[in-house]
Amino acid sequence: MKKILAILFIGTLLSCTDNFQDLNTDKKSLASVPGESLFNSAMERFYHALNNGSQNTNVFRMYAQYWSQTTYPEATQYQITTMPQNWFDRLYRDALKDMDEAKKIISLQETNVETAPIQKNKLAIISVNEVHMWMTLVDFFGNVPYSQALDFENPNPVYDDAKTIYYSLIDKLDKAISEIDASKASFASNEDLVNQGNTEMWLKAANSLKLRLAMRIADTDAAKAKTMAESALAKGVLSSLDEELSMEYVSAAPYTYPAYEDLVLSGRADYVASNTVVDILNGLNDPRRSAYFDSNLPGGYKGGVYGSANSFPNNTHIGAFWYTATSPGVTISCSEVEFLKAEGAARGFNMGGTAEQLYNKAVTTSILEWGGTEADAAAYLAQADVKYDAANWKKSIGIQKWISLFSNGPEGWATWRLFDYPILNVPEGLTYADIPRRLPYPINEATLNGANVKAAGAAIGGDDVKTRIFWDVK
Repeated sequence: MKKILAILFIGTLLSCTDNFQDLNTDKKSLASVPGESLFNSAMERFYHALNNGSQNTNVFRMYAQYWSQTTYPEATQYQITTMPQNWFDRLYRDALKDMDEAKKIISLQETNVETAPIQKNKLAIISVNEVHMWMTLVDFFGNVPYSQALDFENPNPVYDDAKTIYYSLIDKLDKAISEIDASKASFASNEDLVNQGNTEMWLKAANSLKLRLAMRIADTDAAKAKTMAESALAKGVLSSLDEELSMEYVSAAPYTYPAYEDLVLSGRADYVASNTVVDILNGLNDPRRSAYFDSNLPGGYKGGVYGSANSFPNNTHIGAFWYTATSPGVTISCSEVEFLKAEGAARGFNMGGTAEQLYNKAVTTSILEWGGTEADAAAYLAQADVKYDAANWKKSIGIQKWISLFSNGPEGWATWRLFDYPILNVPEGLTYADIPRRLPYPINEATLNGANVKAAGAAIGGDDVKTRIFWDVK
């Protein structure tokens, strides 16, 4: 009997070894991740960071003075702790590294005559979004790791010159634009959280990003900016109300609109509309107020004092858009493109109309985007304080572009730095010069990559929030 049992036991072992690999493979976990999944992951992380409302990451609605704080006003008092590190983590570790790996995996896929153009489009679209991510890092910090970044074997990358990075990004974007074939497919609809595989929309988004880059460098390199802007416009930019570069969100967590997470799901009441933006819009009788702000107060809108602790019930709340789970996370709107065109025309570039015409169209587009009408826009533009002023076009375009970017904190902050309009409020105990013009380098970087951080700080004139990015000229 014991012999029979032993034979059966040995037989069982032998039969198991025939399928050993199959039985010991976790079929619910992928041995390798598809490049398309990494692309989606990178895009979700990037758009989440750009659209959330956390003072630990996205302080830019506060730096642009769209939002004031209630109980804890540290961000509007420019007290900076972990936020720069969170941006390094989100962009280098979560977004750019996944993009880099996606590019490697997709480039190794075998192709034929039919699939080669699809692969080429995917790689070009990845490049466009890498440019957007790198540009964001430069716009926030100035000099950053670039040429030696994303290499796990080099924990101490050098910090490259911000302007040099920008010009490298311009070349990279031009190459990507030249390689996108809008007549061919790219990502499948479920592989692309932004444009659902619409290659033509990615081409328009790429040219719109190029137009934004052109206007960034216009004060430091007008000739190159002109060439870039006219080229972007000729090849096609976002041009209608239903065209925007945005991520669509759903009603079910964890894929809800990021600001909704901070305003609703958190169960907190940390933000109210800032008195800076409320006072300006009240003074202009701006038709966008009913979209930007809630009507929680009788008799009008009252912003919380910027830089101070404010009462949540006694000040105007942010509008319903930011309290809605399915609101889109917009990074480039049609109205922003129109304002970029107006700026180009004001500088003498060929943008398809006069600066005043394009300015009027930009303002009108913004009002329409937020539910207003053509009549609302016409009445608004007829006001003396809204009419285009050619003699002070930076003020006209700067203020109206800033107003239009209420949902886009990073670009609202960039607009103030570029135009020096509007005139912002100064928190108590500070001066106008204390309003940040960049983010300081993360503390972890100073600890782990100290020599390169020190060199970067010296190269830009000091690792200080008052130091200007190269395109932010006085």
